[in-house]
Amino acid sequence: MLKGIDISSHNGDVNMEKVKSEGIDFIIIRIGYGKNQSQIDKSFQTNYENAIKNNIPVGIYLYSYATNIEDAEKEANLVLNNISNLKIEYPIFIDMEDSDRYKEKHNVSYNTCIDICEKFCTVIEDARYYAGIYASLDWLNNKINSSKLDRFDKWVAQWNAKCSYKKSFGMWQYSNAGKINGITGNVDLNYALYDYPKIIKNSKLNHLSNYNITYYTVTSGDNLSLIAQKFGTTWQRLYEQNKNVIGNNPDLIQIGQTLIIKKD
Repeated sequence: MLKGIDISSHNGDVNMEKVKSEGIDFIIIRIGYGKNQSQIDKSFQTNYENAIKNNIPVGIYLYSYATNIEDAEKEANLVLNNISNLKIEYPIFIDMEDSDRYKEKHNVSYNTCIDICEKFCTVIEDARYYAGIYASLDWLNNKINSSKLDRFDKWVAQWNAKCSYKKSFGMWQYSNAGKINGITGNVDLNYALYDYPKIIKNSKLNHLSNYNITYYTVTSGDNLSLIAQKFGTTWQRLYEQNKNVIGNNPDLIQIGQTLIIKKD
């Protein structure tokens, strides 16, 4: 089994170099919570870039606030719109739980939760990514236990000495109180039962065959045209690859911004 962690902005500033030295094989990073761009995790980009720079394979999870399948589709598309240039070697998971009782307050039935999971995963799969479902043992056994979801991989949260989930699963979150050098406070600990990078690569998923990315940090005097010349591309292509970082005006890049240069 491979050893991993999952993180979000709640974990604060993560020192990926120290995390790597702890023997962590993979990281599942929260991309956001809900369907809107404003709900992207504020630490997502930094966590992703630092993991990749330290050669730690990455997966994604999104905490779902969907109350219907239309919301689920929007959540899936939010994920897809924010990972098009990223190297994702582990699955993309929908996080199906109700820690703040949002679903309960909005009368979201368990059958609707099942439909939400199915819709999210189907949209992700249709885009040629590997999809899965994260949930607690109780949710998987009693709330979203459906044959409609059996074909999707499961990431089981059961903080115990062993996982007792009876159906097929590929990941197990076995603790929420781990201690890892490079992270202040507790962190979730996981095991991957499958070699996801190999499975995903061999299945030609997650667009890994097209992956060839360099990171560039903007310095004084830079503009998109100059940067594009350095890397043999055009400023228009560079802007399209980094619009979510730069914003709506390609002339307003800022010192310290990290840009992605994706080569074919």
